[in-house]
Amino acid sequence: MPLPEFYSMHDLSVLQDLLLLLLLAIVNAYIFTRIKLSPIIGYLLTGCLVGPFGLHLISSIDEVDTMAEIGVILLLFTIGLEFSFRRILMLKDLMFKSGTTQILLSGGLIFVFALLFGLPLRSAIVVGFALAISSTAIVLRILQERFEVDSAHGRTVLAILLFQDFCVILFIVLLPFIAASGEISINRFALLRSALILVALFVMARYLLRPFLRKLMQIRSAELFRLTVLVLVLGTAWLTHLAGLSLELGAFLAGLSLAESDYSHQALSDIIPFRDAFMAIFFIAMGMFVNLDVLVQSWEVLLGLTLLFVLVKFLAGSLAAIWTRFPLRTCLLCGFLLFQGGEFSFVLLRQASMLEVFPDHIYQSLLSIVALTMLATPLVIPKAAVAANFIADRFGGRPEPDSETEDSVADTTGHVVIAGYGISGRGVSRVLREEERPYIHIEMNSEVVRRGRAAGESIIFGDAASPAVLHAAHLDRADAMVVAINDPSSLIRIVRACRSFSPELYILVRTRFVLEMEELFDAGADEVIPDEVEASLQLATTLLRRFKTPEGRILQIASRLRKEHYDALLQPAASGADLSDHLSALQGGRIEFVRIPETATCLNKSLAELDFRAKTGATVLGLVRNDETDYGMTPDQVLEGGDTLILLGEQEAITRAREFLQATG
Repeated sequence: MPLPEFYSMHDLSVLQDLLLLLLLAIVNAYIFTRIKLSPIIGYLLTGCLVGPFGLHLISSIDEVDTMAEIGVILLLFTIGLEFSFRRILMLKDLMFKSGTTQILLSGGLIFVFALLFGLPLRSAIVVGFALAISSTAIVLRILQERFEVDSAHGRTVLAILLFQDFCVILFIVLLPFIAASGEISINRFALLRSALILVALFVMARYLLRPFLRKLMQIRSAELFRLTVLVLVLGTAWLTHLAGLSLELGAFLAGLSLAESDYSHQALSDIIPFRDAFMAIFFIAMGMFVNLDVLVQSWEVLLGLTLLFVLVKFLAGSLAAIWTRFPLRTCLLCGFLLFQGGEFSFVLLRQASMLEVFPDHIYQSLLSIVALTMLATPLVIPKAAVAANFIADRFGGRPEPDSETEDSVADTTGHVVIAGYGISGRGVSRVLREEERPYIHIEMNSEVVRRGRAAGESIIFGDAASPAVLHAAHLDRADAMVVAINDPSSLIRIVRACRSFSPELYILVRTRFVLEMEELFDAGADEVIPDEVEASLQLATTLLRRFKTPEGRILQIASRLRKEHYDALLQPAASGADLSDHLSALQGGRIEFVRIPETATCLNKSLAELDFRAKTGATVLGLVRNDETDYGMTPDQVLEGGDTLILLGEQEAITRAREFLQATG
């Protein structure tokens, strides 16, 4: 049956190209995920292969470019959704200090080099803007895969990337003005029009959007909400385009308008599948625009320019992190994470090329530099920690403790040294404080150290892997070392440094995953507590308490499971801490915690009056009252509502005792 006339060969070619791109995206995502590399690398390589400068398998270049533009719009929308004012306030110091430093240093140096290579002023400005940006998509994915988002360098890099994303919006708005002529001129009418549009969008978002969405959610239609979000994104982008601004700015503003609402998380979850699909097409499209002939013919020049670009971005990223006052190693890691060009480099260069800011051969060279650095990122970052350690050791980059710190802990002995002042570290020190055992924290965040000292904590600023800092903490006189930090790449360094400093010291380490335990034991740790195991046990015990399982039974189950986990996952020959041995003084005996309700008939009577032992067969080991445990309870002590008795006995005796104590009149 012949096709209807309204179907054209052009329409079918677009469908064919789209199908081919999506199939290649699936294959690349599978392959590169299996080899633990970012699929973005595969998308770029695929674009180089199938594009007009490769095998020329794609014929509808303009249509693919349009779909790639949709990917950028959705990406800016999700960035706006995540760019809440609350998040800005949390990272404001890092964002505006480190972020500004990175943008000005990298953009300024690239601008100077562009002028030296003969580019005109407006071209040099655009190149500086475009190449100052790093890849949020690649870097954030790598940090998540390496579980380093909460590390010192992870938080710093995240703040810088957020600031870069904000600057991208400004760059996109300013680009048409810069490209308007040989000189930079500002169109006042255009600026006024832009301001009015922004005000109108703000009023709509502030006073109309949220009430509208509230009414919409009352209908309880997921499809309607999803369609509304898409219309909001594309409609706002179109409005800003009609106003003479960019589509990307409109998408960002649409996301920002929802960022502080109750619907931001649902909108993000609904839009992510569309964003990921179109972003795959975007990266393939960017790879298609890379001219392989230029890359092959000028590979020596491009390689040299790429290395110069990497050096500039690395130095700018490292110097930007100095504001954090973290050790040199952390600053160097930030530089290694930010050395590449980014997805928005492609966007800015593409728009500048369409505005004829620079000739095509310059555009192709810049695209090649950005693509090469993005391709190199997953290969460089796994080696970054080794390189950063080497450089930091050679140049003495680890901070020394100050004299104030040394004086405050000079006489400390028999204490516990805690690396990290986060939630885990503070939890340990709170227990030690209640037990009146001395401790010293070591923390690399200077602001956290300042707040800790203001709260009266004994805390040292420095790197826990530094011998000088360990000496200042008097590790040689300590009873134990607890490593409770969020940076997986630093755990092994710290354990090795502590073991080397004090061979007989007891070292307790908290880590996130079981897979890291063996390496930590090899480095010298005595005990390793993985979050995975302890979190699963906490979930199980909480569930059992919900089902009214006796407390003693819960303790036995948790103890047995903990022993099984540690025996199976750690060292088979090691003797795990089996608390069940301590829960049975008699063969078959059990310990149970039984709470006495406020309406029990046994209240205001002593154990002797109740003849408790004779009637139940259970032995009372202690009493818990007002969060205090009394193991010296006498038979004459009167029971009160809310008391919890610690009972020992056979299961039948424990059952009789529980029924006896919890009986109500």
